[in-house]
Amino acid sequence: MKNSGIIAFSLLVFIESFGQSHFRAISVSAFPGFLIAHREYMANMEAHVGGFEIMYNSNQTGWKQVEDNYKNLKWGTGFSYFNLGNNAINGSIYAWHIHLEANLKKRGKFQSAIRFGSGIGYFNNPYNLVRNKTNKAIGSHFNGNIQLMWNTYHDLDKTHQLILGIGVTHYSNGNFKRPNLGVNNAHLAFGINRKFNLDKKLVSKDLPQLFPKNGFEVLFGVANKQIDVADTRRFTILSGSVLAYFKHSETRNWRVGVESFFDKTYPYQLFRPEALKNLKLKEYTELALKVGHEFMFGRVAIVTDIGAYVYRPNDYKKRVYFKIGFNYCFNKGFIAQTRLKTHMAVADYFHWGVGYRFKNPLMKE
Repeated sequence: MKNSGIIAFSLLVFIESFGQSHFRAISVSAFPGFLIAHREYMANMEAHVGGFEIMYNSNQTGWKQVEDNYKNLKWGTGFSYFNLGNNAINGSIYAWHIHLEANLKKRGKFQSAIRFGSGIGYFNNPYNLVRNKTNKAIGSHFNGNIQLMWNTYHDLDKTHQLILGIGVTHYSNGNFKRPNLGVNNAHLAFGINRKFNLDKKLVSKDLPQLFPKNGFEVLFGVANKQIDVADTRRFTILSGSVLAYFKHSETRNWRVGVESFFDKTYPYQLFRPEALKNLKLKEYTELALKVGHEFMFGRVAIVTDIGAYVYRPNDYKKRVYFKIGFNYCFNKGFIAQTRLKTHMAVADYFHWGVGYRFKNPLMKE
């Protein structure tokens, strides 16, 4: 997952401006593919997989700010299913996710696009010491998912399109429960997209000002994780950050600031809860500097950050970390957030937070 930030950033770099009337649509696609064993001790899980998805999608978000700045952008939400090819070990997964799709090329009756999505999935056969100890990848029923796809659309008539594509869908739980190597499905896509409401005028609303255009953000977060399959003790990690954000355009902001984490997995010794008694603050505190970027889609933003520790108790974690996730912006500067924090290809945890943005008095709106 080390390239998650690059994926999110690349999502919109290639958008081209082609005018198009608003529509809504339902698509159904089949996903034949292969479960990739990205670790040697997952070789027993490698298998051919089969899946499908049913999606609602539209090129209207409901906000004029998004419609005016992202031409031909689509969003969608729906249900997907994968049979992971070995029911005794791998089982199946049912998932819900939302996605954004940016246009790459449109010519006549042909269009290609890149799609980035995220959501939550349910595994029916995770690791269990008694029932399924050969599943080395997934330790929990519920997992987050991230999907990257390249789709092409071929017009069959005014309302129907043939979908052909290729993609990767990833599932993992962010160390909420071990094991957490994750599952990667590489797959093709074959489907039909049916448009409706083509002749109905869909009205978008003006987006209220959610927060000052240039300012500061104060944020507090919480996470929970497990560090070993055998030692099932759980750890709660608290975090806080203060950053300045700067408007780059109507849809993009840059971010820079400081961040702290309070993580007691640093001093903990396996099977010894007493290792957490009488700890000094410096034994479990991380301090970091970070920079980041956010794409705004109405009230929702895709956020990517990269940080570097200026202090950590030891080198148990790599010095550089990455974060990717979403913000949801309420009126008057309040923000809810979710993030996946990773150190290169190793997930640290998912965390959730609330924040507040206020104006920078030294900068004009």
